[in-house]
Amino acid sequence: MSQEPMVDVFVPALVALLTQAEALVGRDLTENEVNNIRDKATKVSQPQALIPALLQQRGYHDLYAPEAWQQWQRYKDGQLDLSVDTNNNG
Repeated sequence: MSQEPMVDVFVPALVALLTQAEALVGRDLTENEVNNIRDKATKVSQPQALIPALLQQRGYHDLYAPEAWQQWQRYKDGQLDLSVDTNNNG
């Protein structure tokens, strides 16, 4: 019997945590701060097959943890679209 692959999901989303943190400190986060928030954030493991439904429910993609700093910079510069294609069921 094979086990379905699991995916770690930030709860709440990492992008939401970083957005809130910047609002609270009133300035751009440093790379160390972004990585610290990422490393301390709560994650849950979900079966990979459930991820499309989770994205539809959440309404947006999250940052990819190993590239959190780089993606955070691109997101803030408007170069990273995290929206979910609601016309796509998968």
